[in-house]
Amino acid sequence: MITGEIAEKAKIYIIERLCKDGGFCFYRLEEPNASDTYFAVLTLRHLGIDFRDDRTIAFLKNMQRMDGSYSSIYSAYYSIMALKLMGEKPEHDCKNFLRRNLRVYDPNNMPAGLQSIFRQTLYALELCREMGISIDKRKKEKIADFVFSFKKPDQGFGRERSTLMETFHAVSILEHLDYSCNDSLEFLKNCENRIFGFVNIPGTYPSFLEYIYAGLELSDRFLYPPRYMNAVKDFIVMCQNKNGGFSRSPGGLANLEYTYYAVKSLHLIEKI
Repeated sequence: MITGEIAEKAKIYIIERLCKDGGFCFYRLEEPNASDTYFAVLTLRHLGIDFRDDRTIAFLKNMQRMDGSYSSIYSAYYSIMALKLMGEKPEHDCKNFLRRNLRVYDPNNMPAGLQSIFRQTLYALELCREMGISIDKRKKEKIADFVFSFKKPDQGFGRERSTLMETFHAVSILEHLDYSCNDSLEFLKNCENRIFGFVNIPGTYPSFLEYIYAGLELSDRFLYPPRYMNAVKDFIVMCQNKNGGFSRSPGGLANLEYTYYAVKSLHLIEKI
């Protein structure tokens, strides 16, 4: 659990973004969404606050349709996982929806600019585990084959080339499927940078907070102490704005997702 001035400022930033309808919105208008709500509740948990509000629970449950489906796997993930943090479950049975969405996604049909081609599959897989949905061996093998098809000679994963974010998601998926991928540690080491701590692609710059988070998550899983931990911590601290939230890079606009990456990263630093 993170304590001190950084934590107190972050708590205030998050709580101030609670909307009247119960959800959260990082730009402080009455326009709550599932993503902001999930990251807000989760970050407060890492800051030692077991947030629970009936309005928030109702807001999240209303994300689900009567037939148990959601507008997207993202909406389902943020809603269901946030409800779990508050000791609640979806109003309607969502297992059929999740089974339909546990699949490989054609990268050619994904929107341009996605940081990871694996995120949708990872979210669906985590939700199936959360809801107690068994996955048959054939589907597990199909998903694993899809992920391994994007493994590069440098032991990283990526669509065009290996990236730290896609490697983090790929390793997470393979762990869920009981596949070992410890050789990806070599790619993680290549992503270390003495100025930023980690970068998304070896030899590039600058870096952003989600790459620091991905690097620390992988370091924790591989039981690897990063070489430039001071640079990592300095970068995170510089991303905190005067309002207490964290931005993607120093001087940027803070939001709830990046605030989670920062708080969880500081927790991982202490753990590692």
